[in-house]
Amino acid sequence: MNSDESEMREAVRELAAALETMLNLIRADALPTTPEAHRLMREVMVFLDASTDQIAAPDRHAEILPLASALNRLVISAREQILDDAVAASRMPDHPDV
Repeated sequence: MNSDESEMREAVRELAAALETMLNLIRADALPTTPEAHRLMREVMVFLDASTDQIAAPDRHAEILPLASALNRLVISAREQILDDAVAASRMPDHPDV
């Protein structure tokens, strides 16, 4: 396997991970509820929209891995913010005094 092929495989893995994370958030109804989570999700969507042509261009394969990695990092940041917000908004469990 040559380096171009390895890079493409890694780019596909990064893209798949980002899209899987987004799909899992949608399935879990994990909607952004705070301004920071909304900002991160907007950033993900703008980045994805802006980079789609570059990702799909067959003659620009060297650009795909950095774009896929950046997209994956953005999606993970958004997911972490959404999860942090959900934890912060949840009620503390009632525990009897020990």
